[in-house]
Amino acid sequence: MSIIQKAMEKKSAAQNQKTAKKPSDNDLPENSELLSGQSFIQDLVHETDSANIQNLSQNVAQETFLKPVHQPVMSDGFPQAWRRPETIAIDSERLRDLGMVSHTDKQVNAGITNEFRAIKQKLFQTAFGSGVQFQQRANLLMVTSASPREGKTFTAVNLALSMASEKDKTVLLVDANVLKPGVSDMLGIQAQAGLIDFLQGSVTHLSEIIYPTSIPNLRLIPAGQPHHLSNELLASNKMEKLMNELAHRYPDRMVIFDCPPLLGIVETMTLSKLLGQALVVVEQDRSRLDDVEVAVSQLNKDMAIGFVMNKAVRNVFGQYRHGHEYGATEDQS
Repeated sequence: MSIIQKAMEKKSAAQNQKTAKKPSDNDLPENSELLSGQSFIQDLVHETDSANIQNLSQNVAQETFLKPVHQPVMSDGFPQAWRRPETIAIDSERLRDLGMVSHTDKQVNAGITNEFRAIKQKLFQTAFGSGVQFQQRANLLMVTSASPREGKTFTAVNLALSMASEKDKTVLLVDANVLKPGVSDMLGIQAQAGLIDFLQGSVTHLSEIIYPTSIPNLRLIPAGQPHHLSNELLASNKMEKLMNELAHRYPDRMVIFDCPPLLGIVETMTLSKLLGQALVVVEQDRSRLDDVEVAVSQLNKDMAIGFVMNKAVRNVFGQYRHGHEYGATEDQS
């Protein structure tokens, strides 16, 4: 008689002695099946030598209680057991009241909606059209400015909203202003785990920081918790691999990075080395031309660089459209 058969008989005899008092469901621990299997293995250990313990455990798992668990895989390749972020609800009426690109009514904020339509088409041409053969990671776009408070986050979010209305493309908005995040505040949502948490390892899988939103085709990566080594994290091999993943995993996806200002912020220069396009926001009657020239000179020379003029107000002669003006994207290589 084998060792397993002896142990099975021993266990059966012990259970027969307890038939007079059958336990109720409330008497059993929540993981009673697993515990009974572990107890069964322990009963066998003293009847065999240590060299056979591993093989014996595998046999017991196959024959009795410890059934192997197979995690189903979702359509995007991630195991279902990994916790996927919940959908973030974005208040479209709030965005409309802030004067942003509209998804619900073509007559609401029509001016700014049309302007961002024109801007995005130039960016799409570089990312997916003839320009893609000249640019590396052309679908990864940096939105920045020379100085703070020139409207870069407003521009980045509106671009994302406009691109999300496309029928054959998706957009991922990344809050890469890891020093002073602003995307979550502008969208009116709570801060979540994000980019820095993934880079430093407190979040294991990329799928845990890409949040679906209530706006079709729009995904979001928040900035995450501030970190004193933010530039080192952005310059790491892990960030390089992440950029390759974002650039090539979905060929129809545009990825917009809302970045810190250029002047005096080393993180922005670090990010520019990883991205294919840059959109520099210039505020009408505020940005100094010298500052803009110095800021642009710090960008990666291989990027395609364009400009948006923010807060350009139409005068009585109609010389400016309301909202934003776009300077044609140029290859700076």
